[in-house]
Amino acid sequence: PSDSQQSSVHIDLVLILSLLVLHPSALPILFQEEMLNKEATEGEAVTLHCKLSKSAPVEWRKGNMVLKPSEKYKIEQEGPFAELMIRDLDLADA
Repeated sequence: PSDSQQSSVHIDLVLILSLLVLHPSALPILFQEEMLNKEATEGEAVTLHCKLSKSAPVEWRKGNMVLKPSEKYKIEQEGPFAELMIRDLDLADA
């Protein structure tokens, strides 16, 4: 082709929308309310609370040790609300 002739190219772009459906069970579990530091007196009890974005099992730990319900620890959960009560506090509970 000569310089005066131009070839035209027609390109059709097609946009295909894909729909992503998330199921509630696939969403990550997040803290809605995180635990706050608390001060308490030795020998008394303290209660720690947290709220999750949805109901899920909660495991309470101190370091690597998993806390289990006992005379020392009271653990309760109702839906997304979890609570740990530590009774008869001593310095080792910090």
